[in-house]
Amino acid sequence: MSRSTRSSELRGTAQQALVAERERIARELHKFTVYRLFGIGLTLQALSLKGDDPAVSVHLNECVQELDRAISELRGLVFKLDDRHVYEQRRPKTPDSNPVPRFAKV
Repeated sequence: MSRSTRSSELRGTAQQALVAERERIARELHKFTVYRLFGIGLTLQALSLKGDDPAVSVHLNECVQELDRAISELRGLVFKLDDRHVYEQRRPKTPDSNPVPRFAKV
């Protein structure tokens, strides 16, 4: 095997390892972090509906909006990490596509 062939194989293996690691990080961020933030947002939203103090409700709703923006930003970063997004852009959307829902406006 020539030196250039071996070098090319090593680059290909390193690239595959990099892609696999980026996909793993993307999955973990999405799976754990995004859903935890979403759960916190739902809790804050429920608290804002139960509160007697309108100022507290307004502040909690502002926090929910900030969490919603943070989740959108994080999902954008995850999307950039995951090289499969090139395939996803070409794939037609189906009714079963299940994006992370946004918080309801209260």
